[in-house]
Parts: sequence; C-alpha cells; structure tokens
Amino acid sequence: MIRINDNQLQTTLEKNSVLCYFFTIGNDPYLQYVTQDQIKKKLSSQGIAEQIIFTIDNQTDWDQIYQSSQALSLFSNQILLILQFGETALTTTISKKLDELTDNLSPDIRLLISLTKLTKAQENTSWFKALSELSIVVNCNAPDLQQLPLWVNQQLQRLSLTIEKQGIDLLCYYYEGNLLAMVQILEQLKLLYPNGKISYDQLEQNINDSAIFTPYHWFDALIMGKTKRSMHILQQLKINDVEPLILLRVIQRELILLINLKKHMQSHDLKAAYDIYKVWQNRRNIITPYLNRTDLAQLYQTLQKMAEIEIILKHDYQSPVWQQFDTLNMLFIGQTHG
Repeated sequence: MIRINDNQLQTTLEKNSVLCYFFTIGNDPYLQYVTQDQIKKKLSSQGIAEQIIFTIDNQTDWDQIYQSSQALSLFSNQILLILQFGETALTTTISKKLDELTDNLSPDIRLLISLTKLTKAQENTSWFKALSELSIVVNCNAPDLQQLPLWVNQQLQRLSLTIEKQGIDLLCYYYEGNLLAMVQILEQLKLLYPNGKISYDQLEQNINDSAIFTPYHWFDALIMGKTKRSMHILQQLKINDVEPLILLRVIQRELILLINLKKHMQSHDLKAAYDIYKVWQNRRNIITPYLNRTDLAQLYQTLQKMAEIEIILKHDYQSPVWQQFDTLNMLFIGQTHG
C-alpha cells in the first residue's frame, strides 16, 4: 500500500502503473474532486473509458454494485467502479457488504473509494486488507493553518504566479478552509495580471474574506489565546449562518471536557486523563498549556456564561445573541492570558 498527500499523486501515478485500487480520504471536497479527477484521467489514458459511480447510503442497492463489479465494459477491457461515501460512516453492515464485494471482484475492475475518514479498526477489516497490496491512499484533508502557506506556494508555482510572503499570509487569512475559492481567485489573478507578478496592493484590491471555519476552529483559537483569529472565526461563522445553538453545543461539550480533564489532574497524571477521555494526540498540545494556566473556577465561570446564552436563545431566538458570543470570546481570551 502507498500512502501519500494529494500533491504527490501525479508523480505516484506515473511511477506506479499497476495500481488497481484507490482511496481518497479527507474532509476537503475540492481536494477530493481534484484527486479523483487525476485518477480518472490516468486510468482513461490506460484505456479504462467506462466509469460507474455509486453514492453509498442506507438506501444503496448493493446487488447492483455486485453486478457492476462483474460487468464487462462495452468500451474497453476494464471498468472504473467508484464508491462515494460522503458523510456516510463505514459501519459494520457496510464492511460486510464490502467483504462480499472484494471476495467477488473481477480482475478487470479498478476500484475508487471516497471516504471522509478511515480508522485503524477499519484498516484491519478483511475487505481493506484484500485491496491493500495494490492500493494507494491519498490524504485529502484540508491543510491546517501551518500547512496552508506551503499549499498556496505550490498553487502559485503551478500557475506561474509570484506573490510576496505578506500577500500569501493575506490569502491564507481570507481563504482558510475554502480551497476552491482560493484556487478560483488565483486563476482570476492570473488572467488579470498575465505577467504573473502580483503586488500586495493588487492582491488586496481583488480578494474578499471567504474563509470557512467550524466551531472547533473557534474553540482552538480561544484556548490558544489568539484574539484576532478568534474574532475573525466568529465573524465568519456568523456570516456563514452557523446556527448559534449548534455553535453553543459544540463549545459546551469541549468546555465540559476541559473541566473533566482539570478535575482529573488534581489526583492523576494528565496523560492518563487524556487516555481516559480519548483525546487525540494532536489536540493535547493545544489543550495542555490552557489547562496549566486556568483553574476550575474560571472554567465554571465560562460554563455559567454559556448557560446564560442558552437561556437567552431559548427565550428569544431573535435576540442579538452574537453579541453574547463576543463577550464569551473575550472571557475565554482573558482566561488564556490570565
């Protein structure tokens, strides 16, 4: 099995012509689309002209998929069978369906499976092991804030564009979480400035704030004490019509986790607490500094503020609740620097 990031795909496909099975794993729809398009074009160049696509959900007709996995193409000797899971999870029932599929898969079938995530337990299933020897797994997760400048630089090279570092930082600020919009604005700049050299002022005149965030981005910015970033995220969540109650629920859940971890720290090792509450390793580096400089009284104070916001929401859904989130934002940031 070969595991790569999306930007390594083209080179990998050129070097490995015998691959039969492809997985695109990640949460970014743009990267999923581009990656799958590259795979389709490569297989098409090898004579695989017919593609059969199935969207996997609770209503999927697996008998039709089984028939397709044994079908002969009218246009070539091989078929590309595409299974798109979207947000559908790989349940035990679906894994059994995939077991049956791989047990009877025709050697003339090339298989492309699109998933948002793949766990270690799922990688230990019979169907995954059966495909692994001749498979490639492509990471299509959106680059995080630290990785994004590198990704932007790669796009600039592809388009033969030159933008100074300050301009790249501005692009990352305005388009984080929205790679499709990022690529579209870069292609637009390529048309506007054919010489390929774009100044900061030219860039600033042509871009808009199109960043897309989740409530988890906001929570991480809060506990890291990033005032400007947390306010920017909160503004974008409001602009993108995130439901205030959903936002509140996510932050409440994360805050209760912090409280439980802090209480556990009083009599146990923090690592043991992380293990008990199954906190991902990459999250621990963000949470630990906040826990070390925040006491339980401050955490309960924040939880009380969230309860007040919930009461306001339930009594008057039209109230200016986003102003309350601004207050919550500053309460968190104040604790972070306390």
